[in-house]
Amino acid sequence: MATFTDLKTGLEASFDAEGAKEIQTCIQIKIEGLTNFFIEINNGSLNVEEGEQAEAELTLTFDSQETMEKIFSGDQTAAMGAFMQGKVKFTGDMAIGQKLGAVFKSPK
Repeated sequence: MATFTDLKTGLEASFDAEGAKEIQTCIQIKIEGLTNFFIEINNGSLNVEEGEQAEAELTLTFDSQETMEKIFSGDQTAAMGAFMQGKVKFTGDMAIGQKLGAVFKSPK
């Protein structure tokens, strides 16, 4: 089972600063039975912190770490499949969730 540090490192490795230009948002991430953390994206920069962010514009609740990794891999088909199967729940601004494919890519 991954630690918060492992998850943070993975997100930082897959972050595409170019894809995140002109995006300013905060996303709360909840992984059932594992951890809660939030992601702040500010015009091409990324900050990942453990804990709760009351001002998050979008909250994503995942059934597992594996589901979160699929969503943040940039694979839009996997993301849609996870949503349709109820493995991820969105609360808040869904338009932000649709931008994640441009912001996070599979590490090369």
